[in-house]
Amino acid sequence: MKIDKIPFLLVYLLFSSIFAFSQNNTRSPYSINELGEINFLGNISNISMGGVDSAIDSIEFNINNPSSLAKLNTTNYQIGTFYKSMGISNSVSTERANAANINYIAIGIPFKRFGFGFGVLPYTSLGFNLQTSEEFNNENIIDTRFFGADGNLNRAFLSLGVPIHKYFSIGATLNYNFGKFSYEKYNQYDGINYGTYSNSSSEITGFTYSLSSSISLPLKDDISLNLVYNYNLSDYLNSYNTEFIYTSTSSSINAESLGDFVDVNLANSGLENTSLLVPKKSIYSIGLEKKNKWFLGAQFENKISSDFENKFLNIKNVTYQDSKIFSIGGYFIPDALSLTSYWKRVIYRFGLKNEEKSIIINNLPINHFSLNLGLGLPLSGLSKANLGLEFGNIGDDKNSLKENYVALRLGLSLNDIWFIKRKFN
Repeated sequence: MKIDKIPFLLVYLLFSSIFAFSQNNTRSPYSINELGEINFLGNISNISMGGVDSAIDSIEFNINNPSSLAKLNTTNYQIGTFYKSMGISNSVSTERANAANINYIAIGIPFKRFGFGFGVLPYTSLGFNLQTSEEFNNENIIDTRFFGADGNLNRAFLSLGVPIHKYFSIGATLNYNFGKFSYEKYNQYDGINYGTYSNSSSEITGFTYSLSSSISLPLKDDISLNLVYNYNLSDYLNSYNTEFIYTSTSSSINAESLGDFVDVNLANSGLENTSLLVPKKSIYSIGLEKKNKWFLGAQFENKISSDFENKFLNIKNVTYQDSKIFSIGGYFIPDALSLTSYWKRVIYRFGLKNEEKSIIINNLPINHFSLNLGLGLPLSGLSKANLGLEFGNIGDDKNSLKENYVALRLGLSLNDIWFIKRKFN
């Protein structure tokens, strides 16, 4: 495929992917966390280093770090995909689930005094079914109490990166978030034929913003010290809600099973239009890099999520706390200029990440640990294919549910030069 045909292909994918993103990307019970399970964690090249963002690349801009656009030298087209296989277990059994989708599509364009980028990505997903049996009071026993949710929150973004000094740059991103969540709840009581069912849905839209800055200080022996700070501002998304309640002998609605049916007027209770908090977070990243040879970095993320509330998913044993993530990672290139060995020009990546999640279930915090490995495979010119493999687990022996997963990611980072007149055709 000729490189000058790639822009048209990427723009086509950019808009057609909005419909592809409607596919659910998770079946994890821990997607109950805030706005759901975060699908987009960064470029595949950065995820493979544990999510560390302080590696500076002049041919691939970091979507999570808009200030990286200030360093971009060539037009950069990016697409990422993923496949995830999960095993969810309790003390009795283990169930398996799979998810796959496009992870992001983005284009970065360098200009004389700034860099500009835009794209779309599936930001978060809900997709869980939780079923419990518990004592309601001394006389009635609930045979089944069920909570379920499904849906996606997608994001279109515009980013700008500006060099302030040859060692210092700043950036900003404007995100437009859009999507729909659906919720289902029911209670079934012992000795009562009809259960009570509730179905509600939320159409979600709204803007969010983030700022970033990057410093790259040269040290001796061609080594640089990279410092990156990202700040995601706190904001609220608008949620337009509908709900209906019915009684039935089964979860499916038909003439034989249906009892009472009520379309709830949410305006009377002030719930027709609500807000969902997008918590503010700060990300601090540091790294040492010898360009085209090696990189080693560490990152800390602090998210103020303890005030999060979703009035349509109010489960009494679920609360929230501030989230913290610590990551380390790096890369190594044996010989970037080798003419005799392709594998000496490959980028070998590694990373570890430990997350203390926002969600607290039954007064127990949830921990998420992952090991990441990756390859940056050179293609023609400056382009490359990025492969990533992640092994992770969520929860431990203290939690009633544990999730183990393997995620395989594939991305393309393709490059071309725009706005420069060619001397030869």
